[in-house]
Amino acid sequence: MTSPIDKIFEEIFGHSLTKSGAAFEQLAAIAVHIISGGEVTHDDKLRGEFSKTLYQIDVHHRTNDSFVMGEAKDYSAKNGKVGRGDLQKLVGALPDLKDIDAGAFFSATGYTNPAKKYAEKSENIIGKPISLYELRPSTEVDERGYIKTIVINIQMIMPQLQSAQWLPHITAKGQEALKTLLIDGEDSLECKIGLHCFYDIAGNEKITLQKLTSLGYGDINKETDKANACFLLKDHYININGVLAEMDGLEYEIPYSYDTQEIRISDDSENRLVLLDGKGNILKFLTDKMLREYEFDKNKNLKKK
Repeated sequence: MTSPIDKIFEEIFGHSLTKSGAAFEQLAAIAVHIISGGEVTHDDKLRGEFSKTLYQIDVHHRTNDSFVMGEAKDYSAKNGKVGRGDLQKLVGALPDLKDIDAGAFFSATGYTNPAKKYAEKSENIIGKPISLYELRPSTEVDERGYIKTIVINIQMIMPQLQSAQWLPHITAKGQEALKTLLIDGEDSLECKIGLHCFYDIAGNEKITLQKLTSLGYGDINKETDKANACFLLKDHYININGVLAEMDGLEYEIPYSYDTQEIRISDDSENRLVLLDGKGNILKFLTDKMLREYEFDKNKNLKKK
């Protein structure tokens, strides 16, 4: 009978494995690397120090801290749980393998209570711990309480500078200086200038309009949706047709517009498998995309593509 795990493996990777249980073993190897990193080999071989027996290891996981021997059993076709007897291979091998620090068991169908209790006492019995994991297809129940979409509503308040009004306040001294621009017989003068910066008394640039307004325009009148205030500019001058006119300040009126944008950050990938610890706590959801990032080389070492 074909295991549901075998079908999932073929759907993800586009091919099937001839050896029974190999698909689950490889998925377990990938799951280990996703949560813990390190180096992982599938279907490895190690010789016992005392018995000289050559042990087959489904998942050989190596990190800077430890070397772990992993056994993987897929009983989903017969819907049977892993029992205490299934742990005997690990129990027999761990004391004989000098370089292995701990054992790990992966089940697609969970564990019997005797198996769980035996694993809990394994360090006292054989001197090395055994960790239990369940790796199985994920369900809607597993995903309850997990965030799939984050919705962010951003309200943007934007100054409409193209409709802004600027009114320089010229001191009496400045106004006297500007009278030199009047043509004899006229009492008014109209001119257009580009308002870019303000000067000191010697005509050196003192501050730009951009820098002056870089901290904003103060509070917005909620009734008019406009900001109206004045920048005080003592000892600043404005250049009007070559004449430096002393200023008191720069009055402004800035209209604002409002816009709301919605940003959705969604994880629309399908959670194909879920990895749980021995107590049933979810450690990681595994999607097709995550699993497809991996492959095994000719020596059965796990590699990212």
